[in-house]
Order: sequence, then C-alpha cells, then structure tokens
Amino acid sequence: MSNKHRWAKRLAQLVVAASALIGIAWGEQTVANASTLAIPDISEWQGKLTASQVSNLKSQVSFVINRRQYGSSYQDLYATNNTALYVKYGIPFGEYDYARFTSAASAKQEAEDFYNRSNKSAAFYALDFEEDDVTSGTTNAAVKAWYDEMRSLTGKNLVFYSYQSFATTYASTARTSFDAQWIANYSATPTISYALWQYTDNNYLSALNEYTDNSQAVTSVHPISWWTDSVSTALSSVTYAYSGYKAGQHIYLHSNASKYADGTAIASSDRQKFYEISKVKSLTQSKSKQALYISSLGKWVLSQDGTGYFVGQHGSYTLTHKLNVYSDSGLTKKTGSYYVSGDTVAGKLVKAPSGSSYRVKTKLGYMSANVQFMTPAYYESLSAAKTVTTKQKLYEYKKSSFAKASRSTAVAKGTKLTVTAVKKRSTGSRYFVLSNGKFITALKSYVTE
Repeated sequence: MSNKHRWAKRLAQLVVAASALIGIAWGEQTVANASTLAIPDISEWQGKLTASQVSNLKSQVSFVINRRQYGSSYQDLYATNNTALYVKYGIPFGEYDYARFTSAASAKQEAEDFYNRSNKSAAFYALDFEEDDVTSGTTNAAVKAWYDEMRSLTGKNLVFYSYQSFATTYASTARTSFDAQWIANYSATPTISYALWQYTDNNYLSALNEYTDNSQAVTSVHPISWWTDSVSTALSSVTYAYSGYKAGQHIYLHSNASKYADGTAIASSDRQKFYEISKVKSLTQSKSKQALYISSLGKWVLSQDGTGYFVGQHGSYTLTHKLNVYSDSGLTKKTGSYYVSGDTVAGKLVKAPSGSSYRVKTKLGYMSANVQFMTPAYYESLSAAKTVTTKQKLYEYKKSSFAKASRSTAVAKGTKLTVTAVKKRSTGSRYFVLSNGKFITALKSYVTE
C-alpha cells in the first residue's frame, strides 16, 4: 500500500511488474479470471485529489481502496476529501486501516476508531496488517479482536491484507475469519488463498499522473460486484427500520430474525419472545441504523429484527404520532376516536391476544403501545445530577398521595430542586422524593432533569 513507512521492509521482495494485463505470466504462474481495470490503493501520499482527477479516474478503475488511518492515533490527511469525491463521482471504494495495535484490547479500540471515522458509503473495510507491533498477547489474537469488533459494527465485507510471508507467520489463523484475503506478492502469484492480489507498486494512472500500487481481483473467487455492490446499496434509497430505541425498553424478536449483528445465527427457540434492551449503539447495517444489546442473550440484535413495545406500567404516555382508538385489544375495530401527536394519555398496559405485542388501555379504548409512537410522560429514573428544574408552577406535598390537603409549598417555575429517589405508584405514575422529605410530580411536562 502507498505508505512510506514500510517500503524498506518490502525491498527484499519487490520485483517491478511488467504489465497488469490479464493472463500475464509471473514466475511461470498465471492469474485466471482476473479483473482488467486498475484497483489502486490510495492514501495521503497521492495527495488531496481534485474533482477533475477523480472524474477522470472513474473510467480507469474497477474500484479504489482508500486509507482511512495509520492506527488510532493518525488519520489520513485526505481520506475525508478523497472518499467524498468517490461518492460524488460514483467510484466504488473500500477503506483500510493500517494496523498499529499492540494488543487485542488496542486492536478492538483501533477497529472502533476506524469504523467511526470511515465514510459509511464504503463497500467494504480492510485491515492492513504488515508490521508486528503487538507487545501483549499474540498477533493472531489481536487480528481476531479487530475482526470481531468490526463484525459487531458492520455487516459489510471485511478483508485481510498483508504480504504473503507476513500473513502466514503472524496471522496464520486469524486471517481465515475474514470474508476475503488481499495478498501482496510482487515476484509471483501468491501460493496461499487470496481473492485480491497486489502485484505491483508501480502501476501508472494517467488520471492522477502518478504510479500507485495495483491489484487484480480473482473473479472466480469473488466477482467484481462482490467488492462494489454494497456501495450501490449504501448510496441507494434504503427504508431503515425504526432505530430510536433506548436502554430499558423491550423488543419482541421477530420470527424471521435470522442473524445477530455479528452475523451468527439466532436460534429459533430465541425468536418470538420479549427481551429488555440493556444498551444501544449506532451503526448502519442492512436496514438498521441501530443495534440493541440483549443481556439475556449476550448478543447485539439489529433494530430491524424486532418491534419495540412498552412493557410494565408507566402510567401515562406522551404521543409522538396520531393513534386510532379501538374497542378491542387486537386493534381490529376502530371506535372512531383518536389521539393526536402531543397528547398525554393515561392508560394501563395489556398484552394483545396474540401475545406478541402490547396495548395501552385508555378511557376511550385501546391503542398501540409501540415505542416509536410515544414516550412515557413520567421520568422513571434519577439523573446523575439528582436535580430537577420546574418548567411551571407546582406544589410540594407532604404525602405521596398528592391529596390537596397535603399540599405544602408552592414552587415557582425555574426552581432547581434536589431529588433523592423516584417512586412508582400501582397505577404506573411516578413522583420524586425531595431532599427535604417532601414529594413532587415526576411528569416531564412539569419538571426537566
């Protein structure tokens, strides 16, 4: 790859390529079913590309592989500029991380940094592993940790890159986890498994007026579309599943949910059940922009594979969507009544006849308890600051029943109060316990954390 830090390391193995034409002999070996357009890898050493250069590059390449970072501590100077131009001019591309991790833990962090920095229109992600910086644990463990973290973040293809002798010495087992291997060997075709062969660092690209590394894809292993299709998917209009879940909510796992976010299979016995969401994280994978961690399964699931419902009693809900009211909990018979976005509706949660969803039973009838249509009207936990500020005038009460006779003190709008606990009534409503031992409502319309 185009990185000045490593050329000395490769000099012993470099033999300048005479041609990139398909079928050319290398040490009396040939590459059958190979790509014919260039597949360069590009970094800041090729400079900050211009719109004109990238526009001209489009007809000369099958796809581009762009460096995003040189370990966690250094971002490629022009990666953001160059990848944005690839998107603009419709050039498929992948991104790579030049590994500098020193352990499995730092490999995991490096992968997370790489993914967060990457252009999400990339078709695939590659690990460039060609220097042994690992000082704790084994190199195979570190490479596998990088792979596992990336797999938890994306469903896109993951590619392992190295030169042949280094790959077999330092990543003999870990590289087999990747979806493809990209092997550099300038003197002959690789003798280990590979889907992409970097055969030269001296291929001239007239669009850039520069010599770059170049590779050939073995199309009998993976067609060119394998390297490029997820770009077109990423750039096309995708209808994403609801991805606004929060920890503490519940999700019903669909019957057709087949794989976790890391690609492993979901057992049929674990489907069609309710689970509490322990934590959430953002990602763009398949039709989801969020993954949900289910601690009872020990796995991240994609938001597209379930529907979120409120479970338990929350007392009241503030609607974010217009909802029709039904006379039955199966939601088959409309009453003609409805609630509109912004309404705060009191109700009790009941399970639907199918057992696969929940409803809110209100004084007018039943409505959906889907989390994307509403939010609890009450605060249900304390903030780290353990303070609330009044949004309007309210009363402190001596008793939690909030009977008018137990009113104590009127509190003006904008007053900050210290709270020690949030309590729940049998009806689902909540109230705060103040540091002075008195009580106030936990309605979000009255206070803010």
